[in-house]
Amino acid sequence: MASRARASFLIASFIAVVGLIVSMGLYAFPTPLPILPLGEYTRYITIVLIILATKLVMELVKPLFRRALVKKISHEADIYALFQLVSYLIWAGVIIWLLFIVLGGQVVDVLSLVIPLAALFIVLQKPLLNLFGWGVLVTRRLYKLGDRIEINNVRGYVTQISLMTTLVREFGGWMAGDTFTGRYVAIPNGYLLEHNLYNYTRDTEFIWDEITVSVTYESDHKVAEKYIRDAAEDVVGDLMRNNRNVVRNKYEFADLATYMVEEPTITTDFSSSSVLMHLVYFCPSYRRRYYKSEIVKKVLEKFAADSRVAIAYPHMEIVPYKTADMEVEPQDLLSEMKR
Repeated sequence: MASRARASFLIASFIAVVGLIVSMGLYAFPTPLPILPLGEYTRYITIVLIILATKLVMELVKPLFRRALVKKISHEADIYALFQLVSYLIWAGVIIWLLFIVLGGQVVDVLSLVIPLAALFIVLQKPLLNLFGWGVLVTRRLYKLGDRIEINNVRGYVTQISLMTTLVREFGGWMAGDTFTGRYVAIPNGYLLEHNLYNYTRDTEFIWDEITVSVTYESDHKVAEKYIRDAAEDVVGDLMRNNRNVVRNKYEFADLATYMVEEPTITTDFSSSSVLMHLVYFCPSYRRRYYKSEIVKKVLEKFAADSRVAIAYPHMEIVPYKTADMEVEPQDLLSEMKR
């Protein structure tokens, strides 16, 4: 869909640029064409022409830019960041050029326009920030209706987007997991410029989750790992394999997709009193709590049926202290502790 949209935009931009050039009489065909009476709108047509031409050139240059640097820069993310920097500099120059076109190149006129705008921005800072945030939201498509987002510690399902606020049906909050609380929360659009935005469902409905199981050091860790993996396979194994291409295609760069886990995976770590086994998997965001619960129940069932494995938990164990000529019994230690 993204490639089709880009192709459609390139074709439309090219046709618009050619049409404007012809209509303004900037190109003389062998057979003269009628020139439209656009003299009084020449300045505005020039602005539109410059914007479209700049956008068209940037879209055409982008793949060439990547192709030229792909052998010199190993990561596509670095190439993309460099191109973004170049594009920002180009657009900054174009905007300055357009300002001089609109104001006729008069520096005094530029100052007379900037100073009142700055004063207006100070007076109406919050509403203008919300409007600007809405503009960023619409142009960058940071989220849309139906997305599950988190911003400024508020998580919710987007139900309405207006000029000033985004309305979400809240989940989480005082509820465990991603259960809806029943409240609606109005989030000012200006928060997009001040806080981190987390979108659970921008590309796909799937998100990653992790379950940590504490296993005692005395357990058979190979058996414990097998039971955890089997539990995950029963719940999300087929789901992950059937949707791995969907998840893989959401990554912007090929080098990111190479690190993707395509089936339930376990990593192991030490802690002070147990071995930590971390199960990593992905599932639909709106049923994350359900899948986590099902995996945990199956792990508990498998561990309970085999004495070779046990889940570690905080507890106190009293070990009798012995020397060559004496022996201290546990009940004696308890009596001493009570004193």
